[in-house]
Amino acid sequence: MDCQGQRNARSPGSLNALDRIHGINAQLEILVEQIDQASSELSMLEHIDDDAQRDAAVSESYEDVAGAKMTRSDVTRMTKQIRGLERDHSNLVRKRERIIRKLASQ
Repeated sequence: MDCQGQRNARSPGSLNALDRIHGINAQLEILVEQIDQASSELSMLEHIDDDAQRDAAVSESYEDVAGAKMTRSDVTRMTKQIRGLERDHSNLVRKRERIIRKLASQ
């Protein structure tokens, strides 16, 4: 029996579960790309923030202090965004594992 024949031999519920697993895998790939991109951006923002904090500490000018606050908020925002993406990733992995366990027990 070929691969297609084996797939057709499965129950409709298992096909649905397999489709869901494939969909989750696709979502996980996208999330990994988003996390990588956001992490790269965070690294850049951290370098900018480091310079801005140093400039504000040395000059104590209003513009430098205001700039340092803005760069700090950018770092905080991006850090929260990455945490959210990582949380979404973990939730999808757990969901996929539940589906696989359920499928394996059939």
